Amino acid sequence: MTSMDEPAHRDAAPAPLPRSERADEEQIAAVWSERWGGEPIVTPGHLYTAGQVEGIVLNSADGALLGLVCWAIHGDRAELVSIDALTTGHGHGSRLLQLAEGRLRDRGLAAIQLVTSNDNTRALRFYQRRGYRLVRVHLDAMAEARRHKPGIPSEGIGGVPLRDLWELEKRL
Repeated sequence: MTSMDEPAHRDAAPAPLPRSERADEEQIAAVWSERWGGEPIVTPGHLYTAGQVEGIVLNSADGALLGLVCWAIHGDRAELVSIDALTTGHGHGSRLLQLAEGRLRDRGLAAIQLVTSNDNTRALRFYQRRGYRLVRVHLDAMAEARRHKPGIPSEGIGGVPLRDLWELEKRL
């Protein structure tokens, strides 16, 4: 047994870093099916299928899927369509966001936008800590989303009624 102050294995090699690679349509569809109830992903003014987005997967050294980030490009802006860290607390969401931002910045895009539901204050804090600003509230947008995807629940995190979408943006 070790104390809380001492590492259990001082000489242990660090864990191998996750690997990133381009996501293919099948990977995107599988994650969206598991995490988002399938296609389409609905945002104000857009319905996205796996074949309409680009993305990056993050894999462990042994090939296990750790996360996925997807976006669509509209002129000089990108919309972050989904970000899924399959386990929390390991920095995978932050890494996925950094990878997407870097890729989009390298392509010369001016900004990245995203939406999150009005119950997801954790996501709001996550994005704000990384330089995103709240630029718009889409009032009653969830009613429109349910027209395209009836399985979206009426209540979200903590029993908060799902009504609105918060739009955030970061200049690249």
